[in-house]
Amino acid sequence: MPTPPAGPLFAVIRLRARPGRAEAAERALRRIIAPTRANPDCLEFRVLRDRDDPRAFTLLEHWTSRAATDAHGESDCMTGYLATREENFEVLSVSFVHALQP
Repeated sequence: MPTPPAGPLFAVIRLRARPGRAEAAERALRRIIAPTRANPDCLEFRVLRDRDDPRAFTLLEHWTSRAATDAHGESDCMTGYLATREENFEVLSVSFVHALQP
């Protein structure tokens, strides 16, 4: 397996709110948008909600490096989110990908 390239990468995270937790899940995600976007290592951060399944969310993140994503996971804004993630969400998938072209 080839070594992943250094440098910018994308994270694609798919979540599903637990039954009866869709609105609480949305509030939890809304709380992390501004502080995540304020992180200088965050190049882009979007939270998407599926139009046909209101319990399904996708997070699209673009970071300067894998180390930046790791540091973000330990940030203050993420501490509160992670403390309630199990209560609010099922994590469907987490993928770290890079662009084939700049």
